[in-house]
Amino acid sequence: MVIPTKHRARVFRSACALVLTCSLAVDGGMLSAVHAQDAAAGAPTNLGGLAPVTPDTPAAAVGGGTTAQAPALTGKIDSITIRGNTRITTVAIMTAISQKVGDQYSQDAADKDREAIKSMGYFNGEVGLSGSQNASGGADLVYTVTENPVVKSIVFKANTKDGKPSIPAEKLKSLMDTHEGQVLNTNVLVRDLDKLFSRQTGYVRSQGYIFDVSSDINIDPTNGTLTVPLIETHIDSIRVTGNKKTKTVVVTRELREKPGDVFDGQRLQKELTKIYNLGLFDEVGPYDLIPTDVGRVVISIPVVEKRSGQVSVGVGYSSRSKLVGRAELAENNFRGLGERASIMWEVGGISSQSSLDLGFYEPYLDKRHTSLDVNLFDRAVYRFSSDTFGGSTGDNNTYIERHRGASIGIHRPIADTFVVGLSARTENVRANDVEVPPQDVFIRQVGTVTAVGANAVQNTRDNDFSPAGGAYRSASIEFGTADTTTVNNAPGPLIPGRHDFTKLGVDLRQYFSLQGPRTPGKFNQPKKVVAVRLLLGFTGSNVPFFEQYFVGGSESLRGYQTDRYWGNNLALFQGELRLPFGKDNNVQGVLFTDIGDAWGSIYHDPQLMQHNQISLTTDFGVGLRLVTPVGPIRLDYAIGKDGGRTQFSIGQSF
Repeated sequence: MVIPTKHRARVFRSACALVLTCSLAVDGGMLSAVHAQDAAAGAPTNLGGLAPVTPDTPAAAVGGGTTAQAPALTGKIDSITIRGNTRITTVAIMTAISQKVGDQYSQDAADKDREAIKSMGYFNGEVGLSGSQNASGGADLVYTVTENPVVKSIVFKANTKDGKPSIPAEKLKSLMDTHEGQVLNTNVLVRDLDKLFSRQTGYVRSQGYIFDVSSDINIDPTNGTLTVPLIETHIDSIRVTGNKKTKTVVVTRELREKPGDVFDGQRLQKELTKIYNLGLFDEVGPYDLIPTDVGRVVISIPVVEKRSGQVSVGVGYSSRSKLVGRAELAENNFRGLGERASIMWEVGGISSQSSLDLGFYEPYLDKRHTSLDVNLFDRAVYRFSSDTFGGSTGDNNTYIERHRGASIGIHRPIADTFVVGLSARTENVRANDVEVPPQDVFIRQVGTVTAVGANAVQNTRDNDFSPAGGAYRSASIEFGTADTTTVNNAPGPLIPGRHDFTKLGVDLRQYFSLQGPRTPGKFNQPKKVVAVRLLLGFTGSNVPFFEQYFVGGSESLRGYQTDRYWGNNLALFQGELRLPFGKDNNVQGVLFTDIGDAWGSIYHDPQLMQHNQISLTTDFGVGLRLVTPVGPIRLDYAIGKDGGRTQFSIGQSF
């Protein structure tokens, strides 16, 4: 059937109303049983046909058609007989009757009692009523019933490829009060189907599906099979609106749903979260369902694009490198395909060093969503504060590592929230001839590093940029080779030459909303959040100084100077209570604590004592987060055993 566009929504609603009225329905409804002679002939008893009943309305009588009124009798009732019942007891039926033996007979009351018996839900067709005037002048009444068949099995059939419902039939049956081995009660069945398939409150809708019950629902009296045919809503097409620069495929390739698939609202909402986490849109959804026919919809997904191009010249500041000048040219939606290309140049810092980064990210190398990330870099890394090793501030007292090299990463999702990847990097590292005490010359290393690695990430966060729920879990391993010596061949604990090393890392993050989960589609809905993180790292002893783990500073132990502790092992726990201010979650106040250590280094400084064994250090503090176009600006004040420190950076700590 082809439905003209302007009439499609109306026709769909009418068709659904037909299904709901003729079908026991998705939003409540009545069952109709065929006449007793049909059942006696062995034909399946069709249960469709009466109008819906609202949850607050008592179930109407089961049956169709009109019959003659109760017989016109006089006098008192001398006897009431029930015929035709075998499993439903006469006592149970008599409780539904208002007139009792000895009462004055009423024709109207007899008709109402017949309807009351029908309304019990156990009987098929009309309830017969006959009566006679006996010799003593009293009335003898006979009600004749035909019981519904015994339900011996319940079968759900669906308009899916395999004919099975998307929610397992055993799960649906477990939620029903209609059970196998019982006489079918159509009232109970109506309530069951409403409980399962109501579009507003039904279990199926809570699981993200939309099922209608076909009017062909029936029970076969020969074998007791109750068949419930289901019309599952399928996708006709998917539309994306509001995208101007971004190609539609950037959105649709993130969706597992394809035209012809069964609509799954929960899965769709998870995939809208993935689309939002691409970082290309300020808003994604909420989606809209446009009916085209019974069990057919078009999914419409509205988006609001972010500004993807960025040309900036300015200054930046961090606790590590201090004030730097920055020029950046970036395109986060290159060619409208979600690709990222960037070039960034920085100059300044403690000793006016420059850094250059070139980056390119391709999110979709193939149909399996394999991504590629490539970086070329020439970076100045300020490892410590300027006065870490004593002396006056200046170029010759500032430890700087120059890292020149390239890195590449390839990642592929193997499940909705699980990604695996491979990586490789090569670097040439040069430390400057910093003035340090003789015992600290080990930090002035130079050499090359080449490493390959593998990693796995599970990400269930509701928003990668400001999560209020979910988790991030990653594990990594890296195999590397370093060929190093020291500046001017100064003595050190690591023998010059080639050394192989292995690194293992685990990063576990969990986010708990204290006000319940965000409303689906409201990715920035303000929530009070508890965020926790456990970071672990392990490597061998023969690693260059710059390949160790470092803690201290704005990203780890915020109450301590930058890179205060170092070693071959790392353990760090961080906890934050994030309190939003403002309607758009643009400002957050934070209470935090950090507990951690790096230990087991072969490089020891007599003044900055390191640990051969783990010795956890703690700080606590308060912070402020302000969302800006370049990311969250983070200002923290932390107190550790050495006093208080202010830390300033960009981006959430985790």
